[in-house]
Amino acid sequence: MVNYGQEAYDFLEKLSFSRTSGSEMEHKAANMIADEIKNYGLTPTLEPFEVKWDKPVHALLKVTSPVEESFTVTGLINAADTPEGGCDAEFYYMRLIDELTLRQAKGKFVLLNDRPSEENYKKLMKAGIAGFLWMNGSSRDTYENSDLDTMRYRPSYLKHGKVPGFAIRMIDAMKLLRLKPQTVHFELKTEEFKSTSYNVVTLVPGTDLSDETIAVGGHYDSVEFSLGSWDNGAGTVQVLGLLKHLSKNPPRRTVKAILFGSEEIGLEGSKAYMAAHPEEGESLLCMVNLDVGGNLLGSEMAMVTATSAAEDYLKGILKEGGFSTEVRPGAMSSDGTVFADYTVPAINFASYTPRNGGYMHTRYDNMDMISADVLDHEVRQLIYVFGRLTDAEVFPIERKISDKMQEDIVKYFGEGRSQTEKRKKGNKEQEEK
Repeated sequence: MVNYGQEAYDFLEKLSFSRTSGSEMEHKAANMIADEIKNYGLTPTLEPFEVKWDKPVHALLKVTSPVEESFTVTGLINAADTPEGGCDAEFYYMRLIDELTLRQAKGKFVLLNDRPSEENYKKLMKAGIAGFLWMNGSSRDTYENSDLDTMRYRPSYLKHGKVPGFAIRMIDAMKLLRLKPQTVHFELKTEEFKSTSYNVVTLVPGTDLSDETIAVGGHYDSVEFSLGSWDNGAGTVQVLGLLKHLSKNPPRRTVKAILFGSEEIGLEGSKAYMAAHPEEGESLLCMVNLDVGGNLLGSEMAMVTATSAAEDYLKGILKEGGFSTEVRPGAMSSDGTVFADYTVPAINFASYTPRNGGYMHTRYDNMDMISADVLDHEVRQLIYVFGRLTDAEVFPIERKISDKMQEDIVKYFGEGRSQTEKRKKGNKEQEEK
């Protein structure tokens, strides 16, 4: 019996290095993946696209009264710069964002418990805050075992306005609050960063149903500090396992594989791919996305962004194949949702750990949590599902996104940023004519 897991594990071990968007190491990873695909007798193509953002180059936060003390913070990507010399403001800890606290926040620098939802961010901008700070990490971190990520505004937030924004370790937020700060001084300067990222694209031609195409993919980039073994080197090697299998066992339908760059900065790879290939929004039968996997502790999950009938179909065939995987509906925060936004039914496979069993987007996302046996199971599951999809006499998933899923997609991307919203608006305008 073929051991898919050990080969997947071995390549994942080589791929486990920090490979952030637009970096030389991300480009190195793209070339490694392309070279591996060539070993299967297939022809990969690297499709470049530009990534850019306002990158923080200077961030400072200092309590100025009743005592003076500085804290280590990172500025948020795409946040507003402060004027030269910085800003001074009253400090306010918003334990909850509600009508009362919003009234008290005007003109103040506020500490938040977590990243705000878009609706709460809109309320903060309307309230007229001077700037904000949110917590990162856990209350049990130490400086030796934790990193402070460079976090970002979601693009959809920016239409509501911008102020200087920062992140701070939770352990430092606790220290700050014990000072009972009354006023703070803060500075933020950003510079535009531009670079090139790549999608790695491969086609496995079908046999008698070659004019029908199914997509499979996953992102290969990581966040800073992380080796990205779980998120999402594991998804990458699952796609490679499928490609190796298909190269020796030609499918009836054509399979297009896309390994995406720059997912971690806002699904930029899949957005760039669909913008460059809009016709595939009309032709692809479905998209299967792999994001996080291979973890020794945990369980498998599949999130379906399509219809309830598609969910039921997937539940049925997984049971028939002997795979214990939770199937549920939703718009997952991953590349499959971009395809669903273009009306392509999406299935997003993932595996999650029990509470405190895994640490996504941290230095602890490494090979310590990866199991070759689990990778073998997940690659076999993917091969099985694709066997059912590629070789069915009639494609079993309707090319449709339910009304509820469309609402979830629009909510996920934010007002004015969804292809689904634009399409619905266009249809409404046509009906009114």
